[in-house]
Amino acid sequence: MPKESITVIDDNSIDNHVDEKIIKCIRNKKSFFMFAGAGSGKTRSLVSALDFIDGEYGNQLNIQHKQVAVITYTNAACDEILRRIGYNPLFAVSTIHSFLWELAKSHQKDIKTWIKSKIESDILELQQKQAKARTKDYSVDIIKKQTRLDALENISKFSYNPNGENVGRDALDHSEVISMGASFISVRPTMQKILVSKFPILFIDESQDTKKELVDALLAVDANHFDGFMIGMFGDTMQRIYMDGKENLTVPESWEKPAKIMNHHSTKRVIQLANAIRNTIDDQLQQARTDKGDGFVRLFIAPSTADKDVVEQNVYVKMGEITKDIKWIDSNERKTLVLEHSLAANRLGFGNLNDALRPIGQSFQDGTLIELSFLMKIVYPLVEANRNKNDFSVMKIL
Repeated sequence: MPKESITVIDDNSIDNHVDEKIIKCIRNKKSFFMFAGAGSGKTRSLVSALDFIDGEYGNQLNIQHKQVAVITYTNAACDEILRRIGYNPLFAVSTIHSFLWELAKSHQKDIKTWIKSKIESDILELQQKQAKARTKDYSVDIIKKQTRLDALENISKFSYNPNGENVGRDALDHSEVISMGASFISVRPTMQKILVSKFPILFIDESQDTKKELVDALLAVDANHFDGFMIGMFGDTMQRIYMDGKENLTVPESWEKPAKIMNHHSTKRVIQLANAIRNTIDDQLQQARTDKGDGFVRLFIAPSTADKDVVEQNVYVKMGEITKDIKWIDSNERKTLVLEHSLAANRLGFGNLNDALRPIGQSFQDGTLIELSFLMKIVYPLVEANRNKNDFSVMKIL
């Protein structure tokens, strides 16, 4: 890339006004979607907004026994936000699954009605597939569903653990909690009132990965309770990781849409390359800090028949020569981004397992598959404890 084509921006604080816009939205109880690309300081803006709420409205919210809800996609994100806000109890920071279960778990009769309707619908769909199928047999799946349906009458209370195994007749799985919670919020005015009265402000971190049905449900709440409820979404549609997230996330025209354009992490050439790719999709481009170097971007093309390991090693050597940085050839000093699960599986030695489980779909991809969780959290630790002759850990696990 020609050096003269790199845009240099003198103001590294060009995004400071975005936090001010968010504070103005909070004062006016106006919902917003903040675009925040990679390295833009999204979490910093989220935490700044929470700090402002605590200082300006904390006492009032505590007196009224209200909280600010912050929902994220992962436990790691929850822990990071909680750490930054000093574990302030004013803020209910949780994963999507935990948030929805807290809202729904006291409505056990409604849960049973919803589960019964869902299973009946699933059975009907499987029966229709069975009638049309030529090779695949759905009879085992139908029997499992019917067995669960028959057992519902004897269940008085359903259980769910957002962070662990959900086994047994009374247990709900992760996907059921998401669909059920979103359905309750969408169609039940009482549930909307409970949500609004308990959480007058709701922030969604990484909103592009939030389940489609939940985003739609919360937009419905916002439309119905715009005077006493506000939503703040933080994210970037191009950073969507999970395919069950909200595709082409759009928000109402009345919402504010502040955008951060700085990338504080990457070098100028890396940002220029990312902008060139993104420019084919939308007009959300980023700018580099003035104190960042030009950086290096190279594209290497090799025949599909080439030995991938050899090609990769050659690339490391070549990049070491181009950048004059010998750390490229040290595996402990460089980082390699692997874009697909299958590639990572092959590198780490479990390609066959990945190929066998991949058809299961999303639950395998995001780690919520019960069988896989059982292997990772029970069987594997048991094997490791036995290998290390740690009898105490063996008995604890058993």
